[in-house]
Amino acid sequence: MKDMFGSPSSRVFGTVVLACLVLTACGTSPEAEVEAKPVPTPTPTGMAQLHLPLEAYMPSDTLTAQQGALGILLTNACMKRFGFPQESSGDITGSIQMRIRFNRHSFTRRYGITDRAVAERAGFGMPDWTMGAAEPQSLDDVPPEERTVLQGSRAGGQGVSYRGMQIPAGGCMGEADRAVKNETRRQGGLANRLSSATFLRLKNEPRVLAASSAWSTCVREQGYRYVDPWHAGLEFVKEDDTDQKASAPEIKAARASVDCNYKTNFLGKVFAVESELQNMEIEKNAESLEGEKKQNASRARRLQELVKQYGG
Repeated sequence: MKDMFGSPSSRVFGTVVLACLVLTACGTSPEAEVEAKPVPTPTPTGMAQLHLPLEAYMPSDTLTAQQGALGILLTNACMKRFGFPQESSGDITGSIQMRIRFNRHSFTRRYGITDRAVAERAGFGMPDWTMGAAEPQSLDDVPPEERTVLQGSRAGGQGVSYRGMQIPAGGCMGEADRAVKNETRRQGGLANRLSSATFLRLKNEPRVLAASSAWSTCVREQGYRYVDPWHAGLEFVKEDDTDQKASAPEIKAARASVDCNYKTNFLGKVFAVESELQNMEIEKNAESLEGEKKQNASRARRLQELVKQYGG
């Protein structure tokens, strides 16, 4: 199992982020409305300066990076035990650092692309360093016996073995997942769901619609007809996007998108609105969110122990 970031379709990353946020918002139910408390509109020069209120209750970049890296390492160690070669490196520290960098870059795209340096090289796509050293391997390409060891029996039957060795429940991925989570089950992920829900509500907020209109006017003056930063650059999406190099027209359009984001302060305006929405959710769900915060702290301590155990 390879330790990869990104996918062959990096051109569509902004759209994929939007779709994922929409999908993960499903399942939240409206509660009694709480009055929004105004949040001052910042004028940032980069997304790194912005921190949404719900971030305090969500797993940190470090925690999610450690969990992902440990999962890959322990899965590969299990596969090696069954005679399958370990394909990724054992540099857990480097893997964690790369994942943290990836998570932070992903956040810079929450309100459209905002990194001009990346736009200059990759257009609307992801930077080269997120692609990894090789193409991501699909599970469909893994031989059936190896896939059974990796994922376990689809039928979920007991006593599944490979060459006389008992396959763990859920395969090597299941074994790694249990080790990383310390035999505990994640309770809810409420903060993540609320974050997705507030993002989904943005498109109908009057101030965001006004900000989108101002941004759209800005890019129209440069020859582009985009409704908002989230839908910019769709004409450059290809179904088969194995060539990661952005064309000169794409780079020009991406540059216009980023420049107008800052010229109209789109990200500052949208951030203020989403912060207000998140503050309302925090007030409505204070007790549950505080519980998640404590759970994250406990997970962070356990993961740090595992990182040290495996050479981090």
